[in-house]
Amino acid sequence: MKVSFDVEVRHPLGGVARYQTRDMSDTGMFVVGENANVALKVGEIVRVLIETANFVEPMTMDVRVVRHTVDGKALSFI
Repeated sequence: MKVSFDVEVRHPLGGVARYQTRDMSDTGMFVVGENANVALKVGEIVRVLIETANFVEPMTMDVRVVRHTVDGKALSFI
């Protein structure tokens, strides 16, 4: 499903990157954005924070980096 949320990706070694979702499914999400200050490697587990006006509290979840493309990154819910 096409959705557009601002997300913060927190790398376990301390880096934080900001992206925007392009779509989301039952199994994961695809995020887009220019963020060279945090290297996300395929297979790594990172924490995603989604905060919108629709949520009472921010939603936090762990995801696995599944794929990189020229458009963005695929993240799988774990």
